[in-house]
Formats: sequence, C-alpha cells, structure tokens
Amino acid sequence: MNRRKFLLSGVTVTSLTAGCTATDDSENESTDVETELGGTEALTATEPEPAFDSFVDTDGTEFVVDGETVYFNGTNNFWVSNATADRRRVDDCMQLFEDMGIDLVRTWAHCEAKAGRCLQPEPGVHNENALGHLDYILSSARDHGIRLVLALVDNWEHEGGIPQYVEWVDGAENRGDFYTMDETRDLYRNHVETILTRENSITGLEYREDPTIALWELANEPRCERGDVDEGVDHAQVFHDWIADMSAYVKDLDDNHLVSSGVEGFYTRGDDGWYYSDWTGQDYVENNRIETIDACTFHMYPDHWGAEFTYEHGSEWIREHVEDAHREIGKPAYLGEFNVQIDRSADTDLEAQLEERNAHLSAWYETADEVDANAVLPWQVVLDETSDHDGFQLYRDESGHIVEAYAETVAAKRDRWSNRWLRPTLRRVSR
Repeated sequence: MNRRKFLLSGVTVTSLTAGCTATDDSENESTDVETELGGTEALTATEPEPAFDSFVDTDGTEFVVDGETVYFNGTNNFWVSNATADRRRVDDCMQLFEDMGIDLVRTWAHCEAKAGRCLQPEPGVHNENALGHLDYILSSARDHGIRLVLALVDNWEHEGGIPQYVEWVDGAENRGDFYTMDETRDLYRNHVETILTRENSITGLEYREDPTIALWELANEPRCERGDVDEGVDHAQVFHDWIADMSAYVKDLDDNHLVSSGVEGFYTRGDDGWYYSDWTGQDYVENNRIETIDACTFHMYPDHWGAEFTYEHGSEWIREHVEDAHREIGKPAYLGEFNVQIDRSADTDLEAQLEERNAHLSAWYETADEVDANAVLPWQVVLDETSDHDGFQLYRDESGHIVEAYAETVAAKRDRWSNRWLRPTLRRVSR
C-alpha cells in the first residue's frame, strides 16, 4: 500500500500502512490478521494464483469473460464484511453460495468511524485488521469460484457512510457537502486508492489486479436530494458531475475492473411517482451515459418506496431499466438489490407471507430472464443462523429454490450465447 498524505482543514492526515498504529489500540496496533477463531497469526503472502484467469468485461450490452457472454446469479451479503464476522462465517457463506449456484456476491469495502473492526476508524486512517479481513473475503470468494461487487462507501449511516465523511469535515449533516467539498472528496479518493492499491496479505495480488472482483460500485445508493445543496445550485448536476469525476478517478487507478455508480435507478422524467421525479438527484439514463461508467445498476423495494410503488409494478421497473440500459444507453444492467419484506412476529402468518414473497420473487426473476438482465442480486441470502433483523434476510429453505432455479436459467443462457450464430442482432448496441 502506498503511503500518502493530504491536508484536511489544516491538519495532515496519513493513510496508515501495515505497522503503523491508529488510535484504537485494541483494533489497530497489531499488523497480524485475525483467524477464524478470533486469534491472530502472521500470514505470508503466497505467489498469486488467481482462480479466475480473466477479468469481467463488457461487449456492448453484455458482460463477457474472454469474449464469451456471461450472466450472473448473485446475492448481497454484508454480514461477511461485518465487524463481528470471523473466517469460519465467511467460508460458510461462500460455501452456501457455491452450493446454491450463486457466482456473484455484492458486499462492502467501506466502514467509517465505527467501533470494532472498521476499515476507516478515523479520517484517512485505515485499520490493518479490517483490511486483512477484506483480504480474506476476496481469498475465500476466489476459492469458491465467486466474483465480487464491492461498494466503496454508503449513502446511509449504518457503517458511517457519507454522513460520517461530512461530519468529519464540517460537523454538518448535509449529504450534499460530500459531493461538493474538496476535503470530503479528497477523503473519499484516499479511501478508494487505499482499497484499489492494497496488496492482499493472503494472495499477494493488488486488488486492482485481482479478477475475483467483478466491478466497483462508487457507493451504495448514493443520492443528492433536493435541499442537499445551496439554493440555486442544480443538485442533479452536482450528483452527475461527482459520478463522472469519481468513476474517472477509479479508472485512472484501475483499468482492469468495471465501474458502476451503485444508484437505486430513479429517473428524471416527470412521470407519476416520486421515483420518476428529480427529487433524489438521480437520472438513470444520463448518469449511466457517462463514459467511465461500465454497467447500469438499479434497486427495487416496494416495501420502502410507498404505497404507489406496488409489488406488481416491480416487473415493469425491471423491464424498463434493463431495456433502457440495453437500447438507450448500450450497456449491461444488473438488479443490485431487491426483496419482499417479512414480518416474523409471533402473531403473524409466516407461511402466508412466504408464499406471497416467493410469488413476487418468482415473477421478478421471470421478468429478469425475459429481458436478459445481466445479473440479479437479491438482498440478501444468508446462513440459517443469521437473525432476520429487518425482514429482508433470505434463507435457503424458504426461498432458496427460486435462486437455485435461476442459476440453472442463467447457465443455460450462457450456453446458448456461447453459440454465437444463435445470438440475435437486436441486443448488439455499440457504446
């Protein structure tokens, strides 16, 4: 990892390399890496032997590997990157995913100012134990034949996120400052450089040289909402410019991997529904036309997006996003998060709720197949012992059969597309 310094409000902050000490002695003074049993052992980097010989690339509207079209059956799982996760849990998750035919996992490469094993406990300071844990996630995924989507910051404050960057710099709560202030932009760039140029302590590969990573997301669900910037300032333009600037920065550091914005996919076109207005500052089509954005992503949460966004509208949401990506923009599209919320309270009919969830999931997966979505990643497949703290945990014995069936669907689709003479010409849209 490179040692680098930058000026933050008149104070010089250093991004620590292995051997340097951060302020939380219990978490940061050791350069050892935690083992699966909670102890430590010094690890020696081995000769890089990636399980994947090639990076994921794009060809028009397709994800490709070695020139062959691929479709991904994915999932989210932030638990593997959680401060409480140990190596056994990481391996158990990766084994579960492999058994279910999941070959793409989206998780976090960020954490700010949280207790425990947090990647960036202080501005510009990175926790070596936390980085070592991220190293292990990449190593385990590689060993199970799974690629990763890694998000570099969060719009929400669960792990610190954009609000923490803003608080570090000016003590405010205005997310818009994250996109406009030089200090927050420098802090974000510093974190990006730290992650992308890190040499994995287990594999010996720099992250930017590791094909296990499918793509980087600039952020998880970033927005620049109305009111996040000063009056008279175009919040949507501020957001668009930030995506353009930061995706170009990632590309300057790493020309191997794909880059996505990480947005929820809201539109700016004036249709009925706030999710088609400019309220969030997102413009799905124009944001994804940016040259240094390689793939279009979108999310879907009828349970959180108000009564006007119905479960039945979900299929239309999938269809229009994939078709806009393929026909208007000319890039791949992946459904990065979605699910139906479950209430597991004792007085609820869990069986009926699961029946409804599975019906909607099945319909959405069917639509994704029909429109050739390039990847589908529900929130979130978890181990059986993982508590369902928010109603969005997806267990194999309840809904796993839908995910496993889709694994067979995309496998068959890959096989068909490997026969190039069978490929339709409609989908070949040049960038």
